[in-house]
Amino acid sequence: FGLDEAFPDLDRQTFGFAVDPENPFRVLFFERWKATHVGDVKIEGLTAGPATGKKSVSPVMPFSITFNPEGKIIYECLTTAVDRFEGNTMGKVAVFGLLETAGVSLDNNVGNPVLVFQQKLNRFFNGTGQIYSKAEDVPSWWKSKAVGAEKNDM
Repeated sequence: FGLDEAFPDLDRQTFGFAVDPENPFRVLFFERWKATHVGDVKIEGLTAGPATGKKSVSPVMPFSITFNPEGKIIYECLTTAVDRFEGNTMGKVAVFGLLETAGVSLDNNVGNPVLVFQQKLNRFFNGTGQIYSKAEDVPSWWKSKAVGAEKNDM
């Protein structure tokens, strides 16, 4: 999407770090993204959202990162807004919030068949922005077969 050029002043405003008391290898925290849309958003080289100069302010969103004992990240997760009425991105967070600001409004709900199809198509063609790992790269301890925006299976 060229988001680094479209929103070059992205400030992820990370705060509230805590170690999970039941999993010492998992860190939980929050972010609120702020950025100005000063460059074009591009999809496959085509301009989808010309620069608007609008300021993007996302709602606060929770993140978690899980490490293995060697300190390597093995899983990263972000989820929906803590308060969807905060900010100016229609309750959307992260990349979807930036795209909303750029006028590229996408439905990012879990289970959305169009989003699931787009993610699978991108994986099939090995596109540049991957949402989930290839099946052969998923560790054996991971039990869910759901990927990307698919509905939870457990």
